[in-house]
Amino acid sequence: MSGVVVGFAFLFASLVHTITGFGSALVGMPILVLGIGLDKSAPLMALLSQLVNLIVLANNWSGIRWGRSLVLIIPSLFGVPLGLILLKGGNENLLNILLGLILIFHSCFLLFFESKLSIVQISNRMAFLFGIPTGFVAGVLGGAYNVNGPPVIIYTSLFEKEKMKFRSTLQLFFVANGFVIIGGHYFAGLITAEVWKLCFYGVPGLILGTILGVWLDRYITPERFSNIIVVSILTLGTVLILQSIV
Repeated sequence: MSGVVVGFAFLFASLVHTITGFGSALVGMPILVLGIGLDKSAPLMALLSQLVNLIVLANNWSGIRWGRSLVLIIPSLFGVPLGLILLKGGNENLLNILLGLILIFHSCFLLFFESKLSIVQISNRMAFLFGIPTGFVAGVLGGAYNVNGPPVIIYTSLFEKEKMKFRSTLQLFFVANGFVIIGGHYFAGLITAEVWKLCFYGVPGLILGTILGVWLDRYITPERFSNIIVVSILTLGTVLILQSIV
């Protein structure tokens, strides 16, 4: 039964992630926790979500903007150890509620005000200046609470409007940080033989979800993609708040 749950979780997670560039943990973790428990879900998600990241990155490789990605990745690598040292374990629910509210307000901004302010036209220099603190904060949050995604998702949604560039920027960041997260799980002794066994159940669902996501993506216009991103960010914020309250 656990194998079916894992397979379904990664089918759904990889489908969402292939289309949007993020969200695998958002949709996959609740299913996994119900089916196999939190202790095995976290390292399993770290391992297989990294595989999804690599597949999506390969599929969007031609859209990579190295400067825009590295300005997030390099500061984040300095932020991760700081988060591990300074912030681990404190007020996690309060932080998730705050991040959820920020994501909800940001989705409303994208929906109602962005076109009026013409942020799309912002200069590369301004994107660089915003990218450094964004990457660093994401690294700190990732090291302390395993929630490195929200700052980078907000940043990328403002400065990368094309589907391929949006996804490739996120994937490079998630791949770089994913190896750090996997290393943390490994040295903590959480990646056990049972977790590796569960990976074999998850891979078929992951592959099927990815193939389905690539097929569906052909029919998603730029306008629809923008709407999907707004709805996904709104959903992510809402889930973060609900998980913290419940």
